[in-house]
Amino acid sequence: MRSKIYSITSLVFFLYVHVSYAQDIPPTTSLVFPGIDGKLVYVADSLGNKIPDFSNAGYKGGGVSIPYVPIKATVWPVSGDNSDKVQKAIDSVSALALDAFGFRGAVLLKMGVYQLDKPLYMKASGVVLRGEGMSDVGTILFGKTPKERPPQGPGRGGRPALINVIGDSGIVVQEETKQQITDNYVPLGATSFNITSAKAFKKGDKILVRRNSNEDWIKEIGEDSATVGRNRWRPFVITYDRIITDIKGNMITVDGPIFTAIETRWGGGDIIKYIDKRIEQVGVENLRGVSEYDPSVRTKAYGNMDRPSIDDPILRYEGEEYFSDENHYANFINFTNTKNTWVRNMTALHFVSSVVQANAGTKWITVQDCESREPVSVRAGGRRFTFQMNGQFCLVQRCFSQKGRHSFVLQGSEASGNVFFDCKAVNPYSTSEPHNRWVNGVLYDNVKAPLTARFWKDFIIGWAGANIVFWNCEGEFRIQKPPTAQNYSFGHIGTAAVIYNTTLQDYVKPRGYIESLDKHVTPKSLYLTQLKERLGENAVRNIAKDAGGLE
Repeated sequence: MRSKIYSITSLVFFLYVHVSYAQDIPPTTSLVFPGIDGKLVYVADSLGNKIPDFSNAGYKGGGVSIPYVPIKATVWPVSGDNSDKVQKAIDSVSALALDAFGFRGAVLLKMGVYQLDKPLYMKASGVVLRGEGMSDVGTILFGKTPKERPPQGPGRGGRPALINVIGDSGIVVQEETKQQITDNYVPLGATSFNITSAKAFKKGDKILVRRNSNEDWIKEIGEDSATVGRNRWRPFVITYDRIITDIKGNMITVDGPIFTAIETRWGGGDIIKYIDKRIEQVGVENLRGVSEYDPSVRTKAYGNMDRPSIDDPILRYEGEEYFSDENHYANFINFTNTKNTWVRNMTALHFVSSVVQANAGTKWITVQDCESREPVSVRAGGRRFTFQMNGQFCLVQRCFSQKGRHSFVLQGSEASGNVFFDCKAVNPYSTSEPHNRWVNGVLYDNVKAPLTARFWKDFIIGWAGANIVFWNCEGEFRIQKPPTAQNYSFGHIGTAAVIYNTTLQDYVKPRGYIESLDKHVTPKSLYLTQLKERLGENAVRNIAKDAGGLE
């Protein structure tokens, strides 16, 4: 009798333990999930659209360690203006010959405070600007307030960053090589398609895959009547910067997916060769940047909160007084006409807008382990775009934003294939998001911040983002479905609503695809899992501080 009781007790205990463990297993999604062999299975819709592979994001196309470049010049701080001294060191290393790895050398700024009365420029490939620490006892670049206020507002053009990584030229398109894409529909996530003739192309060619549009498509997405002053939505071209990896007959295969479906009825597409003149192998690392500001300039007015105007004293939101001077540096670091570049181990204080801004035309940038603290500006539109990636295949990982607005943000249709991974925004004044005019194919992976991918009502922004993926993120969010595309949320913990920019939200637009709300899904990181499957586990270890969050 006693043995039977023991048997029943053991069975109950086994079932309890089994059920407990089963309940602890994270759910999977229905659109991308680990298969029987452990590899991801992608479920396409009736048109072939599927969740894209984002693993090409980052320096050298993802999975490559940022190199340590030997020091070729050393600078010590002096009292007064250091800008000419530092610039001379940068220029001297820029004049050296490239080594076998594509580097000229690093400029080491010894610890101390460097007053900079003028911005710095890095215009040659293979040059690294390195400090001796991002803390308050490291290497500190102190950007003095310009003597004259620029004619245009901060962050709106016309003003350089404190550090400008800029090539003289970008890419040069070879018009005579253009070939039409002949498929009626090339779906989201595709890497292969057919063209009229592939005779003039070969493996390794650098091409633009261009997704055209027409007035019918603009009308289909509801932007034909969206105007602000003279500005309105018109047909535009989305360009994908790619390399040919295979050719079979007239079928071309490229190294990365497309992020908006190419469809004949909306304008079709084409490919075209280009000559690449961008600079590359440039890095900025281990520094602290500080923008000088006037602490006597203060305000109590806040914009883009729950009121329609910051200018109307009756309608605007007013709160605690804060520093609001804007006659100082908007951005710490700008990238223009670059590829395969990086920023790491940086702290930025008091800038109006960005720690890093990568402009359209940039590619394969990694920004990692960087912080933005106490920005100084009016807390309203056009400011505090903290980590702004407007190029392609950019990776922002392990970065932190305090009191930003659009902390992890992108603008424009050329912004595609970018990844924000393991980032956090605290005390934000707006959402992290695709912000302007059809940003497409972006992954927010394990990001803790208020997020949106939505339509902006009565504003030229319109459909700000398409085919955006939120994966295991945390914080309030809003996600809506654009016509002819989709936005996705998987494993999001947070309320599906946001309070920011309430007067510009359109609450009747259809909801995007939401799955596993309030419970994270497996795999823990989509980006790292895709990277591992494409390049192997060492690729993950090359860019992650630990096992990459895969356990």
